[in-house]
Amino acid sequence: MDKPFKTLDEQVELLRRRGMGCGSHAQLLLLREGYYAVVNGYRLPFLDPAASGRAGDDRFLPGTSLDDVHALFCFDRELRAATFFRLMSIEGLMRSVLSYVFCNRHRQTEAYLRPQSYSRQRDYLRGEASFEGDLEWMINTLEHHARGVEAQGGAGATASPERRDARPDARVAHYQQNHDGVPLWVLFNELTFGNLKYFYALMRREEQEEATGRLWEACERGGTSPLTRKGVFHDLEELVAVRNTCAHGERLYDYASEETGHRSYRELLGVMGRYLTPAEEAKLRSEVEALAKRYLHEHPRLERALVGVALGRA
Repeated sequence: MDKPFKTLDEQVELLRRRGMGCGSHAQLLLLREGYYAVVNGYRLPFLDPAASGRAGDDRFLPGTSLDDVHALFCFDRELRAATFFRLMSIEGLMRSVLSYVFCNRHRQTEAYLRPQSYSRQRDYLRGEASFEGDLEWMINTLEHHARGVEAQGGAGATASPERRDARPDARVAHYQQNHDGVPLWVLFNELTFGNLKYFYALMRREEQEEATGRLWEACERGGTSPLTRKGVFHDLEELVAVRNTCAHGERLYDYASEETGHRSYRELLGVMGRYLTPAEEAKLRSEVEALAKRYLHEHPRLERALVGVALGRA
């Protein structure tokens, strides 16, 4: 069924008919933020299931206001910002460690363009069936950035649509114009986090195992690294997905991942913590807890919505 356009007055009237309190500023709020982004995105914790079932459409719990829903929307925006900031640190860590490990074992400047520099098919973390297409796509993507050659398709191109086709970074252009090749540690600045995930999956087994130790060492964790080559890959899959959630303004407060079975933002913090220093992890947890407490103090009706966020509760 088509959804007809509604004016701001009609949007407010619809919300009031469904039991939501709307103050005099409601029209301006909806104009600034958007009905779809605020109401459609964040209404679920405020719905009355029984009343909605009887009415055949949304009905809100008694006492719900547009300010409550907007507060959850704003909380989530701040949560994404705090999360994204730490994800950028993790992405930088991955760029540094993966390029270091690979280049230390492959001393030729553009060894990353040689298929023999990568994993054996039977060891490929995404499965043998995906290996040839992903390897071709990865090398073509690297060549595209290193030499300005248009990247071709492959299994990876479909699975990872992230690719930057703009003009090269100034650092890459410098090596293209003044040197015999572009080192991987320079080229990595052109790759997306999603690209790095595929690169890691294609590294040789022994290089992945070295990388797990280097990651743990770089995060100042001490002792023997508990990270495994497969575990890091699964973490990368999750972290790339969350990074895209943050970048695209999607909901994060009610985070869940079917792939990992994680069912709350609190569990996501555990994944991120493996790739942060203890001080960075503690600061992120403190920031998130303070953020949640501030919003709960100002908007007590958010309590049910924020049970999955780090609030110092089990």
